[in-house]
Amino acid sequence: MSKIKACFFLTLAIFLASCSSLPARVETAPDRSVDSGEAVTVYRDAFGTPHIFADSNYGVFFGYGYSVAEDRLFQMEMLRRTAWGTVSAVLGERYAPLDTMLRTHYHLDSIRSQVAQLDERDRAILQGYADGFNAKVRELTADPEQMLPKPFIDYDFTPSEWSANDVAAIFVAAIAFRYADFNSERDNLGFLQAMERKHGKDLAWDLFNTCKWLFDASSPTTVADQPVPSVDLLRPSYLDDLADSSGSERLVLDESGGFSGTSKRPEMAGRLRAQLMAQGFLSHPEFSPASNYWAISDLDDAPGALLNGPQFGFSMPGYVYGFGLHGGDFDVVGNTLLALPAMLFAHNNSIAWGSTAGLSDQTDEYMLTLNPANPEQYWYGDEWVEFDRWSERIEVRNSDTLIVEARRSVQGMVLDHSPDQGVAWVRARAWEGNELDSLMAWVWIATDRSIEPAVERIGDKVTNINMYLMDVDGRQAYVHSGRYPQRRPTHDSRLPAIGDGSQDWLGLRSYADNPKVIDPDKGYLVNWNNRPSADWRSSDLWSATWGKADRVSILIDAIEGLEDKTVANMVAINEQSTFADTNLPFLLTALNRALTSADIEAPVQDALQRLNNWDGQWRADADGLYAPAATIAEAWLSELLQQTFYDDIGASYWHLFSATHYPTTHAGPSIGPAPGTKIIVRHLDVVGRGQIPSYDFFNGESIDDVMARSFVAAIDRLRASWGDDSSRWLIKAPLMRWLPANFRGVPQASESNSVAAPQYQNRGSENNVFIATGDGFRGFDVIPPGQGGHLLPSGQPAPHYDDQLELYNGFEHKPVYFTRTEVEENAMSKRVLIPAR
Repeated sequence: MSKIKACFFLTLAIFLASCSSLPARVETAPDRSVDSGEAVTVYRDAFGTPHIFADSNYGVFFGYGYSVAEDRLFQMEMLRRTAWGTVSAVLGERYAPLDTMLRTHYHLDSIRSQVAQLDERDRAILQGYADGFNAKVRELTADPEQMLPKPFIDYDFTPSEWSANDVAAIFVAAIAFRYADFNSERDNLGFLQAMERKHGKDLAWDLFNTCKWLFDASSPTTVADQPVPSVDLLRPSYLDDLADSSGSERLVLDESGGFSGTSKRPEMAGRLRAQLMAQGFLSHPEFSPASNYWAISDLDDAPGALLNGPQFGFSMPGYVYGFGLHGGDFDVVGNTLLALPAMLFAHNNSIAWGSTAGLSDQTDEYMLTLNPANPEQYWYGDEWVEFDRWSERIEVRNSDTLIVEARRSVQGMVLDHSPDQGVAWVRARAWEGNELDSLMAWVWIATDRSIEPAVERIGDKVTNINMYLMDVDGRQAYVHSGRYPQRRPTHDSRLPAIGDGSQDWLGLRSYADNPKVIDPDKGYLVNWNNRPSADWRSSDLWSATWGKADRVSILIDAIEGLEDKTVANMVAINEQSTFADTNLPFLLTALNRALTSADIEAPVQDALQRLNNWDGQWRADADGLYAPAATIAEAWLSELLQQTFYDDIGASYWHLFSATHYPTTHAGPSIGPAPGTKIIVRHLDVVGRGQIPSYDFFNGESIDDVMARSFVAAIDRLRASWGDDSSRWLIKAPLMRWLPANFRGVPQASESNSVAAPQYQNRGSENNVFIATGDGFRGFDVIPPGQGGHLLPSGQPAPHYDDQLELYNGFEHKPVYFTRTEVEENAMSKRVLIPAR
């Protein structure tokens, strides 16, 4: 089978001038008829991408569900079980703590209630998907040993049939539960309390504000020219009434990304701290921000173009699924996360859209005081109130059934119920109970034909996702979507609050408050999970404090530095940003200043020269080795963080500051500036403005002295380990592995099913490029490892197992066909389905 190499060139109307053409060879499969009715035709191209043609919405989603089950059955079965907390029913007691957490932390019955309230038009989407999925399941289970993917044989169970509820649940689990539920308020409280014990309340509060700020005028933003609010970060009086915090219960994963336990157990908490200390927050799915996007209008060879790189992570099968829907209300092509029923990255030949994680603060935690005489009551207002309470029955394979109690307060679900301490911790979620509003807004945006109606529709979304639009003329729009709490003035959003009602939300803010822009003056939009606008506060998440040190600056500088504004040059930014150093650009000027007048030895001067001559690209050579300058950069940053923070922080919370976030260890979905880098850069800014920092991590020393001393110490350490010849200071680049587990550590492929790239790439789990042509769009994408990804019962790879990995590693793309003529001309197979209604 020939491989297509997408070649971007300089005309509006034609792309892929040097691409090899595909034979129009169609293998027609037998009809899969389960009853008389509407015909659904599924064409697949050379990379296995399905295009579904039907007359109705139900029909195209039937074909979609059928195709997903054909390509990704085990992955989807385990995603469904992850959503409902039923993993241990098939995989045993190892996963019982995960199921317990999922069943008690989330109000899963709400999903069923929302589905029941859908109108017929919306429900047809979910039911069509489920019915098509089930049709394929029934085919495969007719002869399971010969037809089911190998992981079903490995784990010895068979797939379930799906309902509309299941289709909704996978969206809620993959979007709301994963990307809108970030929270580290109790972790922050534990850190603050430890600093109070070490430094006293006043100094600890200054230290906390220095590490975790809300606004920063130097933050790069996606919406320009908004005022920065003036906020007095005064210590809330209610902090004295909060119980000691040991932090939130977190997932603990092994080196293969598999679930090991939760941090509720002390030994697991210790393992999590060790992992964060070595690998950083961006290696962990509960902290890692994800995705970049840039788009430019009025290019030299096109009205506009966009590139999206959603950084979901790297798994087998891949996190992304490509397809096209052609029929009913839909004529749309693109791809989406985990084969969800909504297209996240797509175009309909009138508008194109994409997204990145917004990371704004939609959740707050509250401490409830329990009734000493009855721990099933909590103090609210001026009385004891009963929890809403119910039992969850967790089936565990080869073990006893577990009965766990789920509780809910006025604010939300109870995450921790501790009668021995007399408290419970609950989480309020601005999106809870309305998750399907987001799903349906995403589904139906595919039917909008211009920017303004799409922006209006995005107002229905409740989760914190950045949304981007472009029309055929290159016009652009950006919306920081979601619903956000209206907090009381006395409520510090970085920390838990008292749950007696005195700090409850006043309501939800209007969509009019959400950062947004149509037709940006600068002619481009760019985002890498950065601050939406200057007047928008950082979240409580420790790893997501927005400041001057932000990786989006890499993209901004590249866009503004374009001399020839062509599609090809815009796309080429992706390769540069993928390997770009995300710390050194914000620190190198200060280091040079610090060493200008210092009396340094020749080896130190040589090392500094290497840094200054380096292109800042973490690219491994043919032997898989990083450049000496990369080794120097990491060694220095590690030493700088140690000398700056350790004496003030101490060992117990050193994991919050220690990691460099460089790609020298196992990396997660994406990497960016280390938290410590952000704090140091902010300190440099404050001092540069002639102001005094609220807390001085440099203990009265000149920052120049600390930078110089740490650099010399780092070079001395490298010389001791590697010798004086700096050309031999070469770090081995770890392989980037697509691992057989999902974002909760649940197996989604056979244990041995993994592929690798030669080194880490800080880019999208897929990359898609949509080019406006004036009368439509041309689309290209690459979805590694491939459209499939499972092993066959024989252990051999299934079709399209990894046939996009080479394209991905080469920063190439394949075409995304749109018209029926294109689809049929490039089809390699055709199948006709007739669904039952």
